[in-house]
Amino acid sequence: MTLTTEQRRAIGVKIMRTGDCPGGLTKPQLVEVIDALDDWWEASGAAAANVAIPQPQRGILTSKQKARLFVMLLEARYEVS
Repeated sequence: MTLTTEQRRAIGVKIMRTGDCPGGLTKPQLVEVIDALDDWWEASGAAAANVAIPQPQRGILTSKQKARLFVMLLEARYEVS
């Protein structure tokens, strides 16, 4: 499910208040990045991540559990939290 405009805006606000705020981007540019990534995730990212999980685990895990695992992997890979 694509995030709402308000949810996307909240992500932008949260990012701008951290040390991870991408320098050199204007607020509208950051919003465009958030929109593009969310649209990509909705269109193909979630399906690609799901297909990467072997059966029977794919069928056992809930969508929320799969998302949590993906988030944890990204945080560990890029040393963010």
